[in-house]
Amino acid sequence: MSGIYIHIPFCKQACYYCDFHFSTSEKRRDDMLKAIEIELVMRKNEMEGQVDTVYFGGGTPSLLSTNEIN
Repeated sequence: MSGIYIHIPFCKQACYYCDFHFSTSEKRRDDMLKAIEIELVMRKNEMEGQVDTVYFGGGTPSLLSTNEIN
């Protein structure tokens, strides 16, 4: 059983208790999403077998559109 964690670092506001890397600015959003896509492609052969779960976490993944998640 294996999973992938994808850190989405965008937040509408900073929470005082959060220890994750995040940004309240979406100025570089497209660059970050492209970098995540490139890293997924580069690492595709590192896992053996089937991926059972994909976790989205970090900031507020729900800020992404359906197209951006796809």
